Amino acid sequence: MRPLLPLLLVTCCGWAGGLAQSPAPLPPSPIQPGQVWTLSGTTAEGELFQTTLRLSVQPPAGTPATYRADRGVLLLDQKNSSLIALDFADAQDGGLALACAYIGPLQGKVFKGVLAAAPLDNLPPLLEAALAIFKVATTPADRAEASAELKLGHCTLSLEP
Repeated sequence: MRPLLPLLLVTCCGWAGGLAQSPAPLPPSPIQPGQVWTLSGTTAEGELFQTTLRLSVQPPAGTPATYRADRGVLLLDQKNSSLIALDFADAQDGGLALACAYIGPLQGKVFKGVLAAAPLDNLPPLLEAALAIFKVATTPADRAEASAELKLGHCTLSLEP
């Protein structure tokens, strides 16, 4: 990974950490090593993306839990109910990096979030904005409106059977 990954981790963890505090016990993790997740999304400009993240069979490292994948990473912060999928594969050749940010209940196999798509060097502030949307927009309609205003897209992260 490029040196930008630590900055992205600090960015996403810093924002998610201030969003939801729950004293209840943590639910079972929706993510397990070896799983395959599909990230599909639409940018603010209407460009469609679909990519597959195959998670390593190795256990996650760190806090938030960092699951390595063939094209990037999945970051899970159960304490703050956040999930972020990062796909860097195309960005390393001059394409776009994708970040699908979700904050909410971590139950189920499908998570609808906010998509940030940009060259790798431009991704951190967009990811920050995507996470900020969840702080102020509590309904899917409000998130869609805020995403459009900030020129962000929408995404879905789905566990493959």
